[in-house]
Amino acid sequence: MDKTIVADSSSIISLAVNCMSSVLGELGVKVVVTGEIYDEIVSRPMNSKRYSLESLRIRKLFSEGVISVVEPDPFVVKDILETSNSIYRIGRHNLRLIHGGEAAALALMKEESREVLLIDERTTRMLVEDAEELCKVLCDQTAYRVVMDTERLGHFRSIVPDIKIIRSSEVAAVAYEKGILSRNLGSKGKEVFASVLYALKFSGCAISWQEIEDYVRALS
Repeated sequence: MDKTIVADSSSIISLAVNCMSSVLGELGVKVVVTGEIYDEIVSRPMNSKRYSLESLRIRKLFSEGVISVVEPDPFVVKDILETSNSIYRIGRHNLRLIHGGEAAALALMKEESREVLLIDERTTRMLVEDAEELCKVLCDQTAYRVVMDTERLGHFRSIVPDIKIIRSSEVAAVAYEKGILSRNLGSKGKEVFASVLYALKFSGCAISWQEIEDYVRALS
């Protein structure tokens, strides 16, 4: 795993909810986020009775230097946001697929020249990795004919660099291979890894049941 990565809020929250946020530091990874993402994972949850504990876990990573804040160029963020949300449409209506935090993370990838983005959200990952397949998925989800604007897609690809996307499940896989999960949980074996993947899926990580089975089979 690369030593410095850019992260969206989704993966960090998935890890924190399952008491696994410390894994990032144990792996020796440095994480860069935007100010908007910091607000999503620390500032706003801190005032919530339900999410304040997760917020404290995440804030500790900032104080330890595992996660730091870097602000992207707002004009690049705006360009990515407007472009990505006008690639697909139903009739005359554009489908708004990503929010400002995700656009900012993508902008940061470009400005920081980073190659790995940590994000659990499925739509953004598919937009970057397989925009054509995403169009088919949107058609199935909406039951309407979704049109993809290839010119807008081309512009999106000219802004967003060629990047590798990982999810919290990939972080868990590396932690499993390095023995971190077994050490932290006091238990060994593929059941530990499977339990972590199930927990991450239920917390929002876009990983399929088949992927979990394949992961466990490969790493057991």
